[in-house]
Amino acid sequence: MHVCVIYNPRVVSNDMLAQLLPRNRHEPTCELWPTDGPSDAQRLAQLAVQRQYDRIVVAGGDGTVGQAVQGIVPHCPSMELGILPFGTGNDLARSLGINPDLLGLASSYAFGNRTAPLDLIRLSDTTPRYCINVANGGFGGRVANDVQSIDKQRWGALAYWMTSVIDLVYIPEFSIELTIDDEPPIYRTVIGVAIANGKFVGGGFPIAPQAVMNDGWLDIILIPSLPPFDLMTAGLGFMLGFEQLPGSVGTFRARRVQLRSNPPMPFSIDGELALCEEMTFEIVPAALQVLIGDYPAAIDESLLDAGEND
Repeated sequence: MHVCVIYNPRVVSNDMLAQLLPRNRHEPTCELWPTDGPSDAQRLAQLAVQRQYDRIVVAGGDGTVGQAVQGIVPHCPSMELGILPFGTGNDLARSLGINPDLLGLASSYAFGNRTAPLDLIRLSDTTPRYCINVANGGFGGRVANDVQSIDKQRWGALAYWMTSVIDLVYIPEFSIELTIDDEPPIYRTVIGVAIANGKFVGGGFPIAPQAVMNDGWLDIILIPSLPPFDLMTAGLGFMLGFEQLPGSVGTFRARRVQLRSNPPMPFSIDGELALCEEMTFEIVPAALQVLIGDYPAAIDESLLDAGEND
């Protein structure tokens, strides 16, 4: 098997990687490809596709993984993607059962043979692109934009929570029109919208507790306009899985969602920032083969077994 490791040299060194690479001669041979800029992972992933590598392993955070997906999916969706979680939030890794605190174990998954066909979210605004984890808009998108690099380095995932508390001082509202599949439009005033494939955002917050990444469905979460204290209470209840009261957090499931927002809503799409005035989100079932851990939180393993028996 021919494997390339795309890594962000700002967060992981060659020496750190060397300790995690396969050492057995019967295991995959690996080439190390450092990124050379904020969006270089997409270019490198596309190059790996052109050179017919069998697997890409991304050593970095959610943003680096998301960029690599853009280089893989339009050209070679059968290529396998492994993840070494060296980022701040590592939310995708959490959904896939890859513990960012156990990098040795994560390496055994990334270079192992336990794969799952994951759904992706295809976004269409000016240029079609793909999201593997969550498109998080409004308040969540603003928090992702406001988190500073120096805070990430100092506080890790806690930086998202600290920034969330600070941003509660001023919470902008958005008037949205949401069309779910072929249903009549829904009109709401919200502070946030999440279109989810995975479960987690912001370093482990379960924005979509019921999300499954291989079931062919999007999970949509609408966060209503609430006073800060009520918003924190609703968020805590949502995180703990309590039943939501009417008028609180709204949840839907769909294959396709069209969103219009006034004013335009800031989004964090797998850690990459975007501004949405009108955008369509559509599920693409079983779009990418991804290496997973032993106990993936957002994978329905009964569907994997069914696929193996077909």
